[in-house]
Amino acid sequence: MSNTHSPQFDRHSDWRRWQMDELASSKSGQTSDGEVPTAHQRKVIAAQKAAELARQREESERQELYERIRQQAEEAGYKAGLEQGYKEGMEKGLAAAAEQAQTELKEQIRLTVTPLKTLGKQFSDALERIDETIAHDLVELALATGKQLASDALQETPEQILVIVRELLHTEPPLVGQQRLWLNPNDHELVEEHLGNELVAANWKLQPDDQLARGGCRVTSAQGEIDATFESRWQAIQAQSRKRGLKSPPSSNDPSS
Repeated sequence: MSNTHSPQFDRHSDWRRWQMDELASSKSGQTSDGEVPTAHQRKVIAAQKAAELARQREESERQELYERIRQQAEEAGYKAGLEQGYKEGMEKGLAAAAEQAQTELKEQIRLTVTPLKTLGKQFSDALERIDETIAHDLVELALATGKQLASDALQETPEQILVIVRELLHTEPPLVGQQRLWLNPNDHELVEEHLGNELVAANWKLQPDDQLARGGCRVTSAQGEIDATFESRWQAIQAQSRKRGLKSPPSSNDPSS
């Protein structure tokens, strides 16, 4: 059913081809031919404006994003470069410090060890001198102890003088001429009692001497003297002990000691 009061629309009477310049001229609210735009044209113009604004906004946001990314990249690169430089500098610094510390340590060791070597040599020399001194002192102590023991033995067994006198009587070559045998008075009595006849037969004369210690004697004649006292025999023992390579202890006046 049709409305008899509605205007008839002629789809051919108002139709014409739309041109792009019509949108450009729409900024002034008119078409290119100066006509007032229709409602449809105004919608198209508004849509065009909205699209342009959206494009501009998108471009602005894209530029902002690009600039932000670029700044972040620069900051990240600067930070990475700074960290890398710091790391390399730290490694080089640590290597240089370690090398310097090693050099200083070697020098410190050299300065410390050199005096210790000298001190060690001096200590070794001192020990050697101490060993020699101790060895000498031990020998002297042994000799002194032996002398005391021998003296005690003579006191306990005075008959030892008989052995000494008998050896002198049988000395080779035999002693010729008149011999005088000097003895401690106590030994004189003992020898005269046990060897009196032998001494007379050998033309020996006994002579007491209170300056002589027991256990020793002297024989004198025109040819000379034989010293068989305890002291002289002990000195001979000491000389033989020292001949066995024992060095004398260093003198207290020796500057090297």
